[in-house]
Amino acid sequence: MGSRGRSGAPWALAAAVAALAALAWAAPGRTQARSWEDRRERFEGTWRLAYAPSRGQRIVDRAIDRAVAAMPFFSRPIARPMLRDATPVNRRLTLRFSDDRRITIRFDDRDRYTTRVGETSGRYRTGDGDPMRITQRFQADGALEQVFQTEDGTRWYVWRSIGDDRVRVHATTQGDMMPQPMRYALEYER
Repeated sequence: MGSRGRSGAPWALAAAVAALAALAWAAPGRTQARSWEDRRERFEGTWRLAYAPSRGQRIVDRAIDRAVAAMPFFSRPIARPMLRDATPVNRRLTLRFSDDRRITIRFDDRDRYTTRVGETSGRYRTGDGDPMRITQRFQADGALEQVFQTEDGTRWYVWRSIGDDRVRVHATTQGDMMPQPMRYALEYER
C-alpha cells in the first residue's frame, strides 16, 4: 500500500493541477462577464443631483475660484466666466450599458455620447464644432473614468459608488491656459 499510495499521489496531484489550470483558463471570460454585470448594476441608470442645484453651483464656483486664483491677475476676469459657461451643473446624468461593452452617457437633456469601454472614439464634436476624443474605462478599483479631450483641454469624470444608489462624480478640468487643474465633486442619487 505504501509504494502504491506514493506512486498514485503524483498522478492525483497532476490531475488536480490540470483541473485547476482548466478552471483558470476558462475563468477570465466568466470573470469579465460577471465584472461587466457588476459594473452595470453599480452604475447604470438615471442619476439625479443629490442636493439643490444652487448648492451644486456653489461647489463648482468654488472650484473655478481656486483654479482662477493661480492665473495671472489680468486673465482672471476673462477666465472665470469662460470656465463657468463651460462647466454646467448637470442635474441628471444617465448611463446605459450595452451587451457589446459600450457605455452611453447623457448629460441632462443635452449631450449624449456612446463609446466602447477602453477604446477612444474621435467621432464626436463639441457644441462649438471642435473635434473631441472620448474614452470610457474602468479603473483598477472599479471606478468608472470618462475622459473628454479637445485641442483646448481635457475633462475627466471619475464615478465612485458611495453606497446603495449613490455615487460621487469627481471632475477635473485641465487646459493649456490653466496653471492648475480645476477639481470638484458632486453627488448623485439613482
